[in-house]
Amino acid sequence: MIGRAGKPVLGAVAKVETVDHAGIPWWTGEDALLAPTPITFLAQDRLHDPIFVPSLVRGALQRLGYLNGAATGACVSGLPATWAADLDKAKLLGERLRTGHAGYTTIRVIPEPLGLLYAVALDNHGQLVGDPGLLDGVVGIIDIGHHTLDLAVLRKLVPIPTSLDTYALGTARPLQQIRAQLSAVFDRELSLFEVDQVVRARSLVVAGKPRMLPASWDAPLLQHGEVLAARLTEAWGSGAQLDVILIGGGGAELLPLVAAIQEHYPHAQVVPKPQTAIARGYARLARRLSQPK
Repeated sequence: MIGRAGKPVLGAVAKVETVDHAGIPWWTGEDALLAPTPITFLAQDRLHDPIFVPSLVRGALQRLGYLNGAATGACVSGLPATWAADLDKAKLLGERLRTGHAGYTTIRVIPEPLGLLYAVALDNHGQLVGDPGLLDGVVGIIDIGHHTLDLAVLRKLVPIPTSLDTYALGTARPLQQIRAQLSAVFDRELSLFEVDQVVRARSLVVAGKPRMLPASWDAPLLQHGEVLAARLTEAWGSGAQLDVILIGGGGAELLPLVAAIQEHYPHAQVVPKPQTAIARGYARLARRLSQPK
């Protein structure tokens, strides 16, 4: 999320860092909730907006202390599996990243689910580590994102091109249904981000007090889990041909979705810290690409 930053309030004892882009100050991430109308893009329109991606890049680098030229070398980012095969989309994302920070020597845009594997197959120095089943076997990857479900299969770390699939089956759909239910019960408007946090906590703070969620609040998640499992069965059948199945993305933090997948694929495993795993995989691949040849 990004939001146009308001003027500082006189007398405030705390302030929120802003980033400047196109001559305008912006709040990014959760700080964007301070804005009257936070901006987020779920679909491909994020690539065409000249402000959104560059502001997020600048906000992330500022938090890391790298905004003033310290970020160099390779930059790795990604797009949903089938989007990444579109060279025009990959180039457009690269341009947005370059606008956010011009210090990178190279920018690589890869299919998002590959980041999940690199998060567990590479260490922080970009060296290959981990279970031989990951390095030498056939690995299926399930990335449950906010907007899309992305699949990939790799054999000995080599992606099989025909296995890359993207479906509009992200967590936004069930979260929207849960949001409508919670708003009606508690008379409170919630953003999708807030609903996501409520689902993970399994309670909602109303007037400063935690409240239990209504009966059957998780029905949309249970139904969505069955939809995901059915789509996976269409793509992979029994999954017996896969030595390892990795699950990640923000949706892997939602237990009903993971349970539905593991019921069909008992050898599927959630990667550590699944919501940020893809970002870690990007960073580790970037470190590998930045090493001297």
